[in-house]
Amino acid sequence: MKIAAVMVMSLLLLTTDLIAEESKGENITPDIVGKTYLFDYGEYAYDITITSDKSLHWKLVKGSFEGPSTGDNPYLSSKIADNVLFISWKEESGYQFYNVMDLNTGKLTTHANADGMSVNMGKVSLKK
Repeated sequence: MKIAAVMVMSLLLLTTDLIAEESKGENITPDIVGKTYLFDYGEYAYDITITSDKSLHWKLVKGSFEGPSTGDNPYLSSKIADNVLFISWKEESGYQFYNVMDLNTGKLTTHANADGMSVNMGKVSLKK
């Protein structure tokens, strides 16, 4: 029984490594440098400007929200599909944001992690 468990675990680990390795090869960095996106959550909205291939600037442009109203942070991004992008960053305040931007439909899904997890649904649009 122990041998079977070890074999299953080995197979799972090997499969996970292969999937992870394949994923690294399929990650395509989207062409977003120099672009500004509006993340609109209804009562509040942010301009997200991609300033380089490693950093972004965000600014609260509508409403109010706890914490700072502007910042510069490193980010990670990848292309999920045509005009569907994933972008994430961690702010100095400790907030972490994980965003799926569907530029085909304008749908924005943001998961945030500070003192706990939350999900914010909004709209995304390319400003410039």
